[in-house]
Amino acid sequence: MFISANPRHDVGGVEDRWFDVMAELIRLGANVRFLCLMDSPAGERARALGAHVDPYILDKWNIVRSRSRLRKYLKRYVPVAAHSTGLEADLLLRWAARKVPSVETVHTVAADPQGTRRRRPMDALMRRFDEVGMKSAAAVVVDTDATRLEVVLAGVDAGRIVTEPSGEGSTRRSVKMHLELYRKLMARRGEGG
Repeated sequence: MFISANPRHDVGGVEDRWFDVMAELIRLGANVRFLCLMDSPAGERARALGAHVDPYILDKWNIVRSRSRLRKYLKRYVPVAAHSTGLEADLLLRWAARKVPSVETVHTVAADPQGTRRRRPMDALMRRFDEVGMKSAAAVVVDTDATRLEVVLAGVDAGRIVTEPSGEGSTRRSVKMHLELYRKLMARRGEGG
């Protein structure tokens, strides 16, 4: 399952890289779900690949309701991994997944900040919540060494940080990296945690 709080979905952004991963997972027979904001341009693209697209409304005035809806969704579909990007999606996912222990959380933190990750004036408070909660993620995917260092300094164990490949042939390597990560999480679920 993939979750994004980014309304723009920039070309070359995190969600753009996820589409190749989604396509390969679908080719392998996986049930792929994509939660995105209502009217997100990425929803149609994911749907065209064969993913189940579930638009959601992030209720900024009632975050408890949003968390409750996401928790019910996780309990209903019980994905092996829920992979999010964007500060709101990351925070909401971690909060919702706390009571659904069979779901592993994975976050992608990009060096090119989305409008949903680094904002002012709430930046300091939201980043602190982000750093504290990120430690509980099964994995954090980053795209640069500088972002990797930032995540390590936030307290995430270096062994749980995965660097997204870049350069020539990076799409194929990125898909392979994601599949290996999800297989590892699936095996861990099969072992009982």
